[in-house]
Amino acid sequence: MRVHGIGWIGSRTPHFDSMRDFLMNIVGLPVGLDQPDAVVFDFPSGDAFEVFKPTDTEHSFFDHPVAGLLVDDVREARAELQGHGVEFIGDVHAGVEASWATEWSHFRAPDGHVYVLVSRPTRHPGGSSRAFDELRICLRVRDLDEAVRIYRDGLGLPVVDEWTHPGGQRGVLFAVAPAAIELFDEAQWDLVDDSETGARQSRDHALRVEVADEAEMERLAERLAAAGAERTARIVTTPWEQRCLRMRSHEDEQLTLFTLPDEERRVRKQARALLPN
Repeated sequence: MRVHGIGWIGSRTPHFDSMRDFLMNIVGLPVGLDQPDAVVFDFPSGDAFEVFKPTDTEHSFFDHPVAGLLVDDVREARAELQGHGVEFIGDVHAGVEASWATEWSHFRAPDGHVYVLVSRPTRHPGGSSRAFDELRICLRVRDLDEAVRIYRDGLGLPVVDEWTHPGGQRGVLFAVAPAAIELFDEAQWDLVDDSETGARQSRDHALRVEVADEAEMERLAERLAAAGAERTARIVTTPWEQRCLRMRSHEDEQLTLFTLPDEERRVRKQARALLPN
């Protein structure tokens, strides 16, 4: 069973109105779903806090806050826990279109309290799961030691594995998180080159590194220069309002340091929080 975290909190309380006011007006959580006997508040991560009225009889078996463990498949997780003697309360519940979760199932833990397994719809970023454990982007380089200096000493990526085969073939694996894959069509690729350097580059791949602000950009540029990279352009503002600094690393690889506008940075931060582990 793979648990991605606590994705839901529920509270059934006779103080429904004051609790609703507290979460909405003092804590500042937005209402995601308003129902006759309950209200769901949304966290920026996509998780939820649900408050039930005493008239909600479907949850009369608990009178304390309940934590929801986010899993990929509630039925599989339930069967695994039942194999260890865990007592479940009722059947697996399937959500409807308005529900926060796809499925959920309550159980009683050894501490005597009630908890719940929950799953999310795949249309929601917090409910999607990768079909793999790790993505590796492999780069062919002529001088491995030169490249390692850029990634390890310049960017500060930790080496998690390195090897030399009996025939002398060598490789190095770096840990990278968070990361993203960005696809450009040819026109967009040219637009990026023109905006950042004023010239077209012949490469069909590049490395882009987001930093917090321009001061951090300068510090990282100095660190990369000490590892062997060089600036190829001044810091510019692109038409999409990013501040960018293009550098050339090992074997003429293109490396861009960039900052995001405040609003885009906020949106990206929220999107990253939704990513499955």
